[in-house]
Amino acid sequence: MATGDTTDARRWEYTTYAPKGERCSACLRPIRSLERVHRASTPGPPGPAAAVYRHTACPAEHG
Repeated sequence: MATGDTTDARRWEYTTYAPKGERCSACLRPIRSLERVHRASTPGPPGPAAAVYRHTACPAEHG
């Protein structure tokens, strides 16, 4: 597995609510208001880390 791969469930930092306008990093669908998601950070090329969000039960991961 590549370093920084956010598809690895062990890398999710915590469950939270995403800011308005975010999309799931797996299925790319919009994340609804007050929908719980997993959050992780990815290294930003020469800048600060960026947050990524994924549905807790993402359809892309469960077929």
